[in-house]
Amino acid sequence: MQERYLGDIHDYFKFLFLKFLSKTLKIKIGLNWFLVDPDDIGEKEKNKNDGEKRKYLYDVDMKNYDQLLIKELKLFKNTNKRNLIKFTQNSHLESYIKFFNNKLTVNNRESWIQDSLIKLKDQNIFFLDPDNGFSENKRGKASLKYLLPEDCRKILNENKIIIFTQFQSFNVNHQLQIIKLKKSLQNYKFKVLKSVIRNRTAPNTFFITISSNNISQKFDNIFEEYSKKYDRVELVE
Repeated sequence: MQERYLGDIHDYFKFLFLKFLSKTLKIKIGLNWFLVDPDDIGEKEKNKNDGEKRKYLYDVDMKNYDQLLIKELKLFKNTNKRNLIKFTQNSHLESYIKFFNNKLTVNNRESWIQDSLIKLKDQNIFFLDPDNGFSENKRGKASLKYLLPEDCRKILNENKIIIFTQFQSFNVNHQLQIIKLKKSLQNYKFKVLKSVIRNRTAPNTFFITISSNNISQKFDNIFEEYSKKYDRVELVE
């Protein structure tokens, strides 16, 4: 996640989901933004101009999904107001989410994961929001945009459940992408929930759930219920 994208359509659908999950389970969800600085990734990343996905703010249907959330996220049309720390301190989402706001860098990954485990020690569910999703083989600066197997392992070793964002590929059928991704995760002995949330947000995203133990079927039921709430959300298996 990069601060310049704060409040875009992907944030909206992420918060809709986490708010629903928190209310349903009656717990706070831990959110690790996977916050990165584009300068740390490189010049090409810094010069990207692909993050202004904010038309949803004026979509008649979507803005009625959660009017309070829309009101808060509208502030970020102004680039000068995109301050992640202030947002987490002042948002009503603080009732549903415990935020981990530390920045990930090339050199601090191990301690950064450990710090997140300390900050979110009381949260059973960790939502992880990397720029692109899961990768088995990214290293160096490129790894800042990805969730890595060793990140998952350290969190799952603490008996947490992980839900993470995965961006849909433009080059592969989405169902084939999910099948391949699930196999990759299972190769690491991670338990993968059958149900996957797909957000049709152009570009589309998935919410993938993994654990070190078998995940209760109640999550499949919860995800199915959630997918019926919004016409831009669907369930993929």
